[in-house]
Amino acid sequence: MLKSILRAVAQLRNDGDSSLSIPVFDGAYRPNNLLEEAHVFAQRAEIEDIAAAPDGSLLAACASEVVRFLPDGESVRVADFGAPVQALATWPDGALVVAAMGAVIVRGGASDSARLASVDGADLSGVNALHVTGSGTVLISDGSKGRGYAQWSRDLLERGRTGRLIEFDPGTGRSRVVVDNLAYCFGVGQDADRTFVSESWAHRIVAVEAGLASPILDRMPGYPARMCAAAKGGWWLSLFAGRTQLVEFVLAEDDYREEMMRTVAPEYWVSPAMRSGADFLEPLQIGGVKQMGVLKPWAPPRSYGLLVRLNERMQPIYSLHSRVGCKNHGIVAAVECGDELYVLSKGAGRILRLSVPHIERRLDVRRGAT
Repeated sequence: MLKSILRAVAQLRNDGDSSLSIPVFDGAYRPNNLLEEAHVFAQRAEIEDIAAAPDGSLLAACASEVVRFLPDGESVRVADFGAPVQALATWPDGALVVAAMGAVIVRGGASDSARLASVDGADLSGVNALHVTGSGTVLISDGSKGRGYAQWSRDLLERGRTGRLIEFDPGTGRSRVVVDNLAYCFGVGQDADRTFVSESWAHRIVAVEAGLASPILDRMPGYPARMCAAAKGGWWLSLFAGRTQLVEFVLAEDDYREEMMRTVAPEYWVSPAMRSGADFLEPLQIGGVKQMGVLKPWAPPRSYGLLVRLNERMQPIYSLHSRVGCKNHGIVAAVECGDELYVLSKGAGRILRLSVPHIERRLDVRRGAT
């Protein structure tokens, strides 16, 4: 009874995790159609992550393979790991590091065959992002200790807070937990001074220093995922889905969530999704019902496509969108190679290619027009 009263008071005050208030797409998050209009560079259903090779070409984790894409979008196999690859990163010497088979594995280079399968007695089944540091260690984003890579929606509905940032030195085999108890760790980056982590269920980016995580960008309108450095400084940040009041409401109702997970198939849970619109059994929120056969682009997003450009202080400058009713949703990774930006839409199984100068010209024109 006390818990229910406190939750009701918090909702009335619009305070804390119990608030149903959702930040709107405005300011730097103002919607556009840049992701939906982007050139489809490649289309393969099982692509999980992308990375830039030292020679500037694009690599992708696709099913059990790592492939290199040629300029025309065709691909050649670089390595096969015998099991689905969940995350991918590269060293300057061309060596690969991947998450596969419940472990982080190095292929090539001085640390060839180095492997890490567990840290502090917890297996690495939830690894979703990797980052190679300037000192040669690997920063590992482990989403959840209790749920595997494919069970992210269950971790959200269980209000999971077991995500970890791990550092692994392939040369010595040593590993350590840098910070834990994160609300789903899904993405890591590092500059000269700090390490940054995406904390998806808390809708924020945190800076990690001396084992402590401090919010640096919060109240995001979606669920942040992987990040990569931008050529002109700052970052590209993927958000794999947009937030909705319906999901926030369900997260506040323990009995409903438990019954739903027990009796309903996972694809029909009230939770974010990488894709939507193909099944009439999908849950809907008021405003998400088609009118005259049209789903409005401002309807509540069960799935959405969103990539945000951040400056060096991790503050949003502008964003790229694939809106409600469009296809290029579930943005989970981006890589900048020269003037080209490659964006992975997991929902559509597509790698999109955009020109960074074109993006900036388009957005400058639109700002000037308003």
